[in-house]
Amino acid sequence: MIDRINDFFNAIQQTPIELYSEFGLQHELAIFLRTNYPDLTVRLEYPTPKIFNPLPQFIKKEIDIYVTTQTGQRFVIELKMPKDNGGIPKAMYHAIEDVKFLEQLRQSNIDGCYSILATSCIAFWEAPRADAGIYQYFNGEEVVIQSIDLPQLPTFLHNKGQIQLANIYQANWQDYTDTTNTNWKYYVLNV
Repeated sequence: MIDRINDFFNAIQQTPIELYSEFGLQHELAIFLRTNYPDLTVRLEYPTPKIFNPLPQFIKKEIDIYVTTQTGQRFVIELKMPKDNGGIPKAMYHAIEDVKFLEQLRQSNIDGCYSILATSCIAFWEAPRADAGIYQYFNGEEVVIQSIDLPQLPTFLHNKGQIQLANIYQANWQDYTDTTNTNWKYYVLNV
């Protein structure tokens, strides 16, 4: 599945699309997968109770993109697309939360799980507080997602709590320029 996700990003590098919302990106990826891989069944905003019975205790209730193959393999893709420079730490927290959700799904026998984040917010990879807390996970050329404890979170996120991950996930930021000449960076994590 990772090759098919990379095929999507290669295709939009060759024939750019406009990125304007997470919902739009979700649909573009789903259309690409359905059009180019007829062996896949692609569902959007799919409820976890339709997959699991009994339902494990997940941190989220819906899957952004749920993909199944004719041979019974199951894949999940979670998307994030923060668009403005306000609320960056909260958006970063939600990206780590997606990884936790994907770990839970992998532990529940989903065959492959992927986290995609696309943003035009420079503060994600060049944050002013790059050496501290949650910012250090995303700053620079590489994203390193790992467990996050309360001292690494801004005070306003303390009520959300820490997130413990089973692994450390790394990916390089990739560049993309859309049809409006907006410069984006994105990553794809294989969880």
